[in-house]
Amino acid sequence: MKAFGFALAAAALAGGSAQAQLADPASQARLQSMPAPEAKAFARIPAPFERAYVVNEGEHPFTGLFDGWRSDPRLAAGINLNRYLALEMGYRERKDRGFHAIDPRDPLDTTGALGTKGFHSYFSVKATAPITDKLSAYGNLGIAYSERRGADALGKNEPNTDIGPYARLGAQYKLNDKASVTVESQNFGNTSQKWGNDTNANGVNAKLKLGF
Repeated sequence: MKAFGFALAAAALAGGSAQAQLADPASQARLQSMPAPEAKAFARIPAPFERAYVVNEGEHPFTGLFDGWRSDPRLAAGINLNRYLALEMGYRERKDRGFHAIDPRDPLDTTGALGTKGFHSYFSVKATAPITDKLSAYGNLGIAYSERRGADALGKNEPNTDIGPYARLGAQYKLNDKASVTVESQNFGNTSQKWGNDTNANGVNAKLKLGF
């Protein structure tokens, strides 16, 4: 009985203390300022990201400003698994001329037909690592499929198709919200060894992206 009476007294004392704290305006303010456990948990979840993306990495800011000029496409499409990993596939011409004057004597150049002289394609896993607010590094690893077509494919001893590993490593620095500088190195299978100057997709290149 003594133990039961002591427990009742302790419960009554605790209840009275809690009621007094709730009645105290200062205590209420302190309780309201304390974040709930679920709020702390959701605060650790990163901001939303774009799930799917399609970009033309060969797009040039001056393409729409000058008649008679165009850029060869460097297409990439992917699905972000999270903020750091993505599944990505891509396409580019076997001989990428970048931003160039359209040759009126070349009907394929005037129509912008894709892959008529050959192409490179790939499927890869892409990893992106932010280093600072403006600088990030990225890398791709996967498999590449390439074809050589047209006059360059005639009378060659080497095969006009190639399947091999695809690898890309690069870094991007944001100058501001609309401009960035990118330097990267990539390799499409064994095309550099097989085709030599018949392709210019392998190696190091730099790009300045401007937005208006």
